[in-house]
Amino acid sequence: MEDNLRSQISVAAYYLAQRNYSYDVLCWMLAERQLVAQKDPQYANKQRIREKAAEIFFSNQPYDILCWLISELDILLKIKKSMKPRDRIV
Repeated sequence: MEDNLRSQISVAAYYLAQRNYSYDVLCWMLAERQLVAQKDPQYANKQRIREKAAEIFFSNQPYDILCWLISELDILLKIKKSMKPRDRIV
């Protein structure tokens, strides 16, 4: 991972952590992003998000790791969205 990208993720994770979301909310946020990134056809289905969030919750990831993963996916999804279709990595 490029240093610039790593720095952006670190800053975004820091600001996300400063919002003091509950652990449950972070699990939900990560579940939503993972389903979108995985192109899951049910990415907007609340039951599917709930199941994925439960998997994340019971994996017992530290709070700061959840913030990092959410920030990483946010940035990578934004980069992918901003790329021209011919430049996208599949």
